Amino acid sequence: MPLVSAAICPHPMMLIPDVVGEVGEGWDRLRAACLEAVRQLNVPVYDGKHAPAADAPHLVVIVGGDDTTRSFDPSGAYGSLLSNGIYWEYGWGSDSEDAQPLPLSLTLGYWLLLTAKPAGMIVADIAFQAIDFDASPQECVALGQDLAGRAERVAMLVMGEGSTCMTASGREWWGKRARLCDTKVLRALEQADADALARLDPTEFLQTATGRAAWQVLGGAGSGQRFHGRLHGDTAVSGLGYFVASWAQRSDVR
Repeated sequence: MPLVSAAICPHPMMLIPDVVGEVGEGWDRLRAACLEAVRQLNVPVYDGKHAPAADAPHLVVIVGGDDTTRSFDPSGAYGSLLSNGIYWEYGWGSDSEDAQPLPLSLTLGYWLLLTAKPAGMIVADIAFQAIDFDASPQECVALGQDLAGRAERVAMLVMGEGSTCMTASGREWWGKRARLCDTKVLRALEQADADALARLDPTEFLQTATGRAAWQVLGGAGSGQRFHGRLHGDTAVSGLGYFVASWAQRSDVR
């Protein structure tokens, strides 16, 4: 049972209050939904007294889109928004000789993971994996299967965003196309249907959603398994489609 849980979140910078300050109730609700979804991963945290639960994940893989497919050495990886014009760093990797700034999607995933946990040291290992926004479904599925096999129990934090034209301000044709794509993704996330994610057609998501490749990595990781799915939010903020969900393996559902 390699993949035991997953959290699916978007990655706008507005989730980080230290960076953008007060940005409105919509963003506050979205942040709260993301943190709740990440908590469902049940990542073990060492409190100095108790051993991690037997069903806790051994590895947490943060997956997100980028301009190229690549992994990051956890010892040197750190969150950064410098490529987005903001001097902000997060984590300890920047002090390493092999320091590597994470792309936006993984930076937000790293921030969510560490913000959602209670006080203490995370026991599970963390891996960072970027996937090319334009990667083929076959590449995404194969990568997901590989990631899910890297530990006996793997949790995955998948960072991806929906449509860029959810509101009426977008052109009508693009708006209809975006809603159709978003409906497919929402249904797959709510039903925890990994195979449906793996079957997403990249041509339908061109110029509408940037999360397609990351979602299809999850599709590969969860292939052939049954999960309980839960939506924590499916809203449009500032005209963007943001989906928040969590999956738990059927045998783990209480």
